[in-house]
Amino acid sequence: MNALSNLKILDFTTLLPGPYASMILADMGADVIKISSPSKYDLVLEEGPKIDERSANLLWLNRNKKTLALNLKTEEAIKIVEELIGEYDIILEQFRPGVMDKLGLGYKDLKKINPKIIYCSITGYGQTGPYRDRAGHDINFLGKSGIMSFSGSKEEGPKLYGTQIADLAGGAMNACLGILASVNYRNQTGKGQFIDISMMDGLLPMNSLVGSDFLLSGESPKREGELLNGGSNYDFYKTKDGRFLSVGALEPKFYSRFCQILNIKSDSPKDLNAKEEIRKKIREKTLEEWTLIFKDEDVCTEPVLNLEEILEDPHIKERNLIIEMKMGDKKIKQFASPIKFSESKQEYKFPGKKIGSDNIEILKKLSYSDEEIENLKEKGTFK
Repeated sequence: MNALSNLKILDFTTLLPGPYASMILADMGADVIKISSPSKYDLVLEEGPKIDERSANLLWLNRNKKTLALNLKTEEAIKIVEELIGEYDIILEQFRPGVMDKLGLGYKDLKKINPKIIYCSITGYGQTGPYRDRAGHDINFLGKSGIMSFSGSKEEGPKLYGTQIADLAGGAMNACLGILASVNYRNQTGKGQFIDISMMDGLLPMNSLVGSDFLLSGESPKREGELLNGGSNYDFYKTKDGRFLSVGALEPKFYSRFCQILNIKSDSPKDLNAKEEIRKKIREKTLEEWTLIFKDEDVCTEPVLNLEEILEDPHIKERNLIIEMKMGDKKIKQFASPIKFSESKQEYKFPGKKIGSDNIEILKKLSYSDEEIENLKEKGTFK
């Protein structure tokens, strides 16, 4: 049995945060119906390389989910959702505040039909506050959160990350946590509830150690002025072949051995006088040479790998972090769920389907006849 095989979720989300959250839950066994409008463009799910008219992101993020095409601006589509929530009593949505209310699908509307409903809304800035209606993307939430004020370099300022921290950590993972906590609460009390997930809110505690220091001392952290942001020898270093080596030797035993291997004299990773010497030493050898040198050394030093190298990394293989899924006569690679269970292991049943693939099956279970389904098509319910 899967860990979440008793959960049934309607997923109205787009882009990355919500789809990633519902995929994590679906991998654990939750029965997820992804509700989408084929006529509404989705930047994440429709862009990128495609197989059989499905993008790599759609095949990944919609993994293990049923898919129902609905035009939520039609009365018929709203009626279908209202019928579904008798069984699918967890809602995940990602519209701006008030949009679902205008459609008649807000928490207060659906709670009247099913009082035990759990309703999770992911937004940029939350359901309240002066920013609630502002549009935004990951970069904006990072900018507003304070994190970028001490990230990057003194000379050039903040630097872009290669991944979406607010979307994944601030939005998706907090949504999963909120939903599972609410399920446990419902199991204890019989009550559902509304969950307000703000990606901006989720980033504030990620100011982490220096943020906590600031709240106590009132002294703002500075770029390249702190232990973990370039203000010490904890950093990335360029190698002879233009690659990079990550050095995290902070504790005395690690740093002492690291300096011994490089044959430099320095007593502390806070000794910035040694930083240029470390840079020069690292530039004397290639990344492969340094990787071999540090291979069996316990000094918190690792190569900066690219995605091709990760696929061949023995640790990644051993941990089964990349899986292969069948798609007709083809096989596609995808990222696996990062959570490891000893008993209730995840299942990867099928890659993401084309929008509306399960329309007929879902409507038949709601007792719609062939004639009624055809009438709904003619009315534009599935557009």
